[in-house]
Amino acid sequence: MNIIYKRLFELSIRHEFFANGKGRNLNLIPTKETQNLFKSGRLLFRDTPNGTLVLYRAKNDLVSPEIDLPRPKTFTFLLQSTDQAFIQTVSDFDKLPRKFSSGDFLHFQNLPAQASTDSSSPESLEHEILDGRRPMRFSSELVLNPNPSIVILQVLDSDGNKISSGQDFNGQAFPVDRTIQAEPDGKVRFEINLNGKKEGVYTIRLRNDLDTTTLWTRDFFLSADPNLSNSLGVVQIRYSNSPDHLYGLQEFYRLQLNRKTSKWTYYIVNQNKRIDLSSSTLIIEDRENPPSSPYSQYQFDQLGSTPHPDIRINDHETVIFRSQVPIPYFERPKLNLELRRNPGNRVLFSHLPNPLRHSPVKTDGGDPISEIYVYI
Repeated sequence: MNIIYKRLFELSIRHEFFANGKGRNLNLIPTKETQNLFKSGRLLFRDTPNGTLVLYRAKNDLVSPEIDLPRPKTFTFLLQSTDQAFIQTVSDFDKLPRKFSSGDFLHFQNLPAQASTDSSSPESLEHEILDGRRPMRFSSELVLNPNPSIVILQVLDSDGNKISSGQDFNGQAFPVDRTIQAEPDGKVRFEINLNGKKEGVYTIRLRNDLDTTTLWTRDFFLSADPNLSNSLGVVQIRYSNSPDHLYGLQEFYRLQLNRKTSKWTYYIVNQNKRIDLSSSTLIIEDRENPPSSPYSQYQFDQLGSTPHPDIRINDHETVIFRSQVPIPYFERPKLNLELRRNPGNRVLFSHLPNPLRHSPVKTDGGDPISEIYVYI
């Protein structure tokens, strides 16, 4: 008897930061729940140079599955990185109008009706920013403002249906509109216990005692997987009842991550005092880029006078320049940024350094700012 496996779907990970476009240092790991689903449905999961591949065990007709999984069906993968701090530094996870911040959690998913069977044009997964991730059972405490004496706790599943938040001491399910009395210290304390429920996105909210106003709400990804806390996010491939793409036609998906951009700010520090800044003019000039560079040519404005009237570095005079527009993060450095001195049009630096990739990004007037210090 021949054992035949057919490709169900491929999922590639792409990232603009890397020169070859591949999502380096990023991995997809099926959750424990999905691993159990793979076993019961005789599916295989394999890493590939571009991402991941899922195969199903087929009958002799090379199409029909040996085990036909019922629909709807969802496969969930943890998105992890071997260098999470670096990936977060160079990646733009924002989903306007919301900005990604510490403690947030990424949720990528496909749109079943848009499944692509064209390898040259995979479906690009949509993402949203969740308020975090939690195990199936957890407790919380918070202070609301204004501070009510009674609130109603509600939990909504991925379909928006209200479900019980757990059980009482007698094993009875709490009502879907669960009344909670605030503590004497003003804190609202509650426990969520969804053991036995499917992993996914759940909404937890607190309403006033008349159930007319939402006082607090959060969207969490809940899972019993022990590796959830070490993940940047989750990726879900969903299959609905119609259209049915679960078997027969191979599908192609792409997880596309974008690079950050920031306005580069150069602090030119007159460390050796060989240049008389009061009688000299410094400029930054962007010469042409090498072929296939993702960079444009950029203009830099001087901030303040020469030297800067207020900012000194280690008690040395400084001249400060900032790019007029944000410059993209990229694996290969931006070359040919020249620091020149007039009079004489003398080149002091032919290739100014780029921001360090692990350096923190500041915000000035709503713009992300990368600072670079150059000593002359």
